[in-house]
Amino acid sequence: MLPDQDQVVARARQAGVSLIINVGISRPNSEAVLATAARYPEVYAAVGVHPHGAVSLTPRELARLRELAAHPKVVALGEMGLDFYRRRSPEEVQRRAFREQLELAWELKKPVVVHTREATADTLALLREYRSRLAGGVMHCFGGSLAEAQAFLDLGLYLSFSGVLTYPKAEPLRQVAREVPLDRVLIETDCPYLAPQAWRGRRNEPAYVLAVAETLARLHDLPVADVARQTFHNALAAFGLGAGQAAFRKERRQAGRP
Repeated sequence: MLPDQDQVVARARQAGVSLIINVGISRPNSEAVLATAARYPEVYAAVGVHPHGAVSLTPRELARLRELAAHPKVVALGEMGLDFYRRRSPEEVQRRAFREQLELAWELKKPVVVHTREATADTLALLREYRSRLAGGVMHCFGGSLAEAQAFLDLGLYLSFSGVLTYPKAEPLRQVAREVPLDRVLIETDCPYLAPQAWRGRRNEPAYVLAVAETLARLHDLPVADVARQTFHNALAAFGLGAGQAAFRKERRQAGRP
């Protein structure tokens, strides 16, 4: 837990961020993520094991993830997937852990948050295998080509763009973001990494997601408010949060907050 967590959430609120999905990358981290979600009404959790730590996903750890996922503030399984760039876990171990978490998501009827790096073909192959059993999901920190974007969209997944969209050398990614339908897009920070260009090299935090929204708005020639509204509703749909978030926003309006 960050020592300045209250301040981070306060800055996010001041920036107009009213929904945060805090994503776990290991069993211990998922427990911490859920504890954070329990403290703040606008924060929800995803629990899972990142491919870097796939070797840690023992049957006992998987059973614990199942227990955590039963909490009402857990809205997805993940961050799961494949990473053949750093290979901190063997490829076959990553595939096993990815498959086991896909099975768990199917069992619990929850969407998935998917990580892929230098492993798109393998990631697509596994997701296609589970196509009929997916309860939706998100390609986290999407950075691929238009053809790859379309392949994930065809599986019913959302594409989530991070601060990378703001980087000077990311024009190919911006071209993809121009082409994909806005009703299938989410925005994220990938905290504490990949801060938008204005804060590059510093710790990322949810308030900075506004820079991603501003870039996306320019690409689609739309007001930022329109992009913020659309991506917010996309997130509600992706994570099944309509009723709970409507109540939260009503509470904020009654308290005189945007």
